[in-house]
Amino acid sequence: MRLTKVVSFCLGDIPSARIGIVEPMLELQKEGKIDFSFYLAAELTREILADADIIISIRSADSYELNIVNECKKAGKLIIYYLDDDLLNIPLNAASSEYFNSELVKNNIVSIIGQCDYLLTNNVRIKEKYQKYVQKGAYIIKAPALLLKSIKPKETSGISKPVIKIGFSGGTDHKANLETLLKYPLYQLKSKYGDKIEFEFMGAKPDFGGDFEYRYIPYQSEYDNYISQMSKIDWDIGVAPLPDSDFHACKYYNKFLEYGAINAAGIYSDVDPYKQIIRNEINGLLVENTEDSWIAGLSTLIENEELRLKVSSSARIQLEKEFTTQCIAKDIETKLGELTLYKAPYCKPSKLNLFLGSKVLITSKLYNIVKSMGLRAPLYIAKKSLSETG
Repeated sequence: MRLTKVVSFCLGDIPSARIGIVEPMLELQKEGKIDFSFYLAAELTREILADADIIISIRSADSYELNIVNECKKAGKLIIYYLDDDLLNIPLNAASSEYFNSELVKNNIVSIIGQCDYLLTNNVRIKEKYQKYVQKGAYIIKAPALLLKSIKPKETSGISKPVIKIGFSGGTDHKANLETLLKYPLYQLKSKYGDKIEFEFMGAKPDFGGDFEYRYIPYQSEYDNYISQMSKIDWDIGVAPLPDSDFHACKYYNKFLEYGAINAAGIYSDVDPYKQIIRNEINGLLVENTEDSWIAGLSTLIENEELRLKVSSSARIQLEKEFTTQCIAKDIETKLGELTLYKAPYCKPSKLNLFLGSKVLITSKLYNIVKSMGLRAPLYIAKKSLSETG
């Protein structure tokens, strides 16, 4: 009997897509459970879609993606939606706020999810908010720590490092969080420890003032570039400041996966989602979002090498036990039995009333942006391009 053909797609080859869906599905394919393929939305053809049994739509919000989901649903495909952000409630200070908060895009998202049989998400709050839209059910899944494959556990030499590197990795929208929560604490730490500490920021580029020096690593939107860059960094401490808000509580604790895998001791805001995974001074440090708490927590990790190594080691061990692609793939298969069993009716490519390809997608994206923002559209496009190039 032939394997179930699973096709997933996303507008870009982003880390969210790779971490949340692609790598676990590739593991199931490796185990002989499914026949899996991932495509950029612009790469899809009617032949590819017609041949699929299951379609996984990743963070879809554009009219182009809505048309794909609608036609595949009519053809009897099983449709799954993957979501790792509260897209219907993007905060006003986010770079993509105007786009996602427009009536058109919100309606697209609700309509896409409404055609889906299942929702897969990494956060219980997203499940609670969005499960009402899907037709059959919603499941919470973990995301794997993919960096485990590229980075070996740290070997301690017993010799204290002369310089402690403190780093942050995250999207460009974290710029405001870093400036609000860490500007004063990092200035104080630099004044206190001088050349004994160094700072690096990957993705977000905070403005701490002209005299504050740090190394900036540009945003990596392509998955392979992201993995390559994360594999090169050598941080002792990873910082993860996050506001206490409903939107941020709907995120996943990706920083724990990243910092643990690269053997850094993570220090996190004492808010959800970090409170769901971090055990204070065991696999990370939790601190209140006050200047004094961040100064105290970072000072402890800088000065206490034993604690620093204990935290980083414990996090790494936990990831190797609970967050491998094999563990995540097995969990998804257990929860979503139809993933390996469902067979769609035969479908001729000509039956799918779709116009596909990069030109059609670009036209659709521009239409969505212009329809959402009107005269503000050119400025949004320019800002978006600049933010993605660092």
